[in-house]
Amino acid sequence: MFYKLELRDYLLVKPVYLGPGYRAYCEEHLRQKVEGTCLDPYGIVVAVVGVKAADIGKLQEGTGLVMVPMVYEAIILHIFKGEVLDCVIDGIDEKGVFGYIGPVRVFVSRTMLPGGWTYTEDDVHAGSGAAYRSSAADRTIRVGSALRVQVLATRQENNSILAIAQALSEGSFDART
Repeated sequence: MFYKLELRDYLLVKPVYLGPGYRAYCEEHLRQKVEGTCLDPYGIVVAVVGVKAADIGKLQEGTGLVMVPMVYEAIILHIFKGEVLDCVIDGIDEKGVFGYIGPVRVFVSRTMLPGGWTYTEDDVHAGSGAAYRSSAADRTIRVGSALRVQVLATRQENNSILAIAQALSEGSFDART
């Protein structure tokens, strides 16, 4: 789920940037610093959409840098347990299916696929790679397929979120072959 939040952060600015263009430099430096990062209680910062007036900077003793408090609005992606999402598959092996939802990595174990799906490498020599096939062989999950999943758990690591999910019933698959 996406949210628009007002957040605060501090920038350390070298004195050389305190002249003309100071405000534009601070905004660009803030975007480079926070976009794509994972903020612990919130989620992943997708984009900074606005920078509000910040307080004047203060000289940091001993370093010569100016510490500038910034207030900004950002679009945050936060994945909740139980949330139903569509992911795009980008990896398949015997253990399960790997995909992504924007910047979030998703893993669906083969035991979390609906009954009747089997792992196959029949088409490896034809160039299509490993896949999971339904028992009726009318549907295939392969790299590039879309899959509807329900999130069971999430974990934040460094600047990414990992999600463990289960695939929903067979009717919810949108397997593009």
